[in-house]
Amino acid sequence: MKLKGLLLLLICISVGYEISAQIQWGIKAGGNLSAMLLKDESGYTKVKLRPGFHLGGTADLALSDKFFLQPALLFTCKGFTIDKNGGVQYLYGVDKIKFTSYYIELPVNFIFKPQVGNGKMLLGAGPYVAYGVGGRWKAEANGMSVTGKLKFLNNYSSSDSSMGVNSRTVPYTRPFDFGANILIGYEFSKNLYTHLHGQLGLLDVDMSYNGVSDERSSMKTVQGGLSIGYRF
Repeated sequence: MKLKGLLLLLICISVGYEISAQIQWGIKAGGNLSAMLLKDESGYTKVKLRPGFHLGGTADLALSDKFFLQPALLFTCKGFTIDKNGGVQYLYGVDKIKFTSYYIELPVNFIFKPQVGNGKMLLGAGPYVAYGVGGRWKAEANGMSVTGKLKFLNNYSSSDSSMGVNSRTVPYTRPFDFGANILIGYEFSKNLYTHLHGQLGLLDVDMSYNGVSDERSSMKTVQGGLSIGYRF
């Protein structure tokens, strides 16, 4: 029994080393343009894109010579802007509101790498999960501005908004998000690559109010961006 246990341990260690040898660790960073698909009984609200960024680590696992699995753990900045010029009528004395939100995000992409020239083309797709950790808003009217913090909640009530002088905190969306990624790019060498990506949220992240959800409205995240990555 002791011999069998020792053999099993050695096999597990060997497999672990084999998998580890196939993984390339790296970093990735870039810029985003994001928005929110806001829908109510009258249709979609016109919103403007907000610039943001993403930064984090990656792990590339070779499945074959041309197919790879790339999970990443990223800190991502998203958001959107609404204003009266876009036709929004319910801002009540405010000309424009900018929302900036922060997420911890885990995309997992399956990537195909065919040889193109001296490098490789990158074609990828996969799911992502994200969790909101905070953010800020800025309202502008008559040349003046007011700022505050965002709060991620699944359900909110009037008591969840704090509009005191030193703490202007308002509810934003549900914290958990899930969706799909696509990407296309180019790998210049074994270590350096760049890609464009698109992202569509598949979950309705609109909060319920006092435990009641509004079936006539929905909120879904969308994002596009450019990334530069380096593998060690």
